[in-house]
Amino acid sequence: MTTFRNNWYMTWTYYLIILVEVFVITYIWTPKIITLEYKRLSFQETHSEDLREFLTILRNEHELIGLPELRNGLEDNVTIHEMPRGNESYQFVNITNIVKNLTSPVLLTVTNYGFLDLLLNLLYSIQRLSMQPTILVVCEDETAYAELLKRQNNLTLKFHLVLNYVQESIANAADYKTEPYITLVQRRVSYIELLIQSGLDVFNVDSDIVLLENPFKYFIGNNYDIFAQGEVEGARVACSGFFYLRANYKTKKFMRTWRRGLVRDSKGNQFAFNRKLKLFRPPMKVKILPWDRFMCGKIFLKSEKPWFERSPLPVQVHANFMVGEGKKADMLKAYQLWFVPD
Repeated sequence: MTTFRNNWYMTWTYYLIILVEVFVITYIWTPKIITLEYKRLSFQETHSEDLREFLTILRNEHELIGLPELRNGLEDNVTIHEMPRGNESYQFVNITNIVKNLTSPVLLTVTNYGFLDLLLNLLYSIQRLSMQPTILVVCEDETAYAELLKRQNNLTLKFHLVLNYVQESIANAADYKTEPYITLVQRRVSYIELLIQSGLDVFNVDSDIVLLENPFKYFIGNNYDIFAQGEVEGARVACSGFFYLRANYKTKKFMRTWRRGLVRDSKGNQFAFNRKLKLFRPPMKVKILPWDRFMCGKIFLKSEKPWFERSPLPVQVHANFMVGEGKKADMLKAYQLWFVPD
């Protein structure tokens, strides 16, 4: 009898220890940036079935990054907003309002005023390919949004333009590893998560990229969860600024894991992205795209030939591995990769 009682105590003590460890890992050790405080809206107060469904998804994802402007976007059910600007005003749409109007896959790019010229070059490079994917441009400051509104009519390419209002202008965010730059890339992760959680495949493209061929035909094969540009020749290092992510149960979980990892990994977004890809379970099926077709800046600059004289021809060129918007633009112009009309 004594032996049975001792075994009973040991068993329950063992289970109690496990429960305490799970609680500590889940609620104490795991950092959360901010928890969203959702406004208590009755479903009758919202304006469409799609929006009500999307709000339900967001509420269930209670760990979603709690950026103040995203929270404000959730609390405001008005699709079109009015923003004063000097002696004039203009309307803007925020990211949570626009999701219901998007079709998969979504080409997502995020910009601010510091990256505006590069963003325009990306859009013109897509336009010259006579392709019309679903494009979502997220502006991080009012000035970038206002400028793109003015220039939108100069493009035949159609894109959804949203303002995730932060401040009037972010002119210095093109500088690598500055605080505004880090904030920009961290927010982008939350936007990707929003789209993936809504069941949309996401083609994430940095604004310092040019497309020279339709890349979508390379994102084939149901066996893969993600297609990514390689960062190092011959190595499996994925670029966090150019990848195609399929929306499925694994990628939804992965995006949550990656976003959480941003606050732990002091080595930056790129390191966190690859570390999570490597350690994630069940394993993510990753396709590293051919490095001589999808080219990072370091590989592209190994040759002085203009892009159209190379063999094979590049599908994409990424002006990374160089610091500053000016240096990136100068490189693209020098190699005849600047497509913004004079």
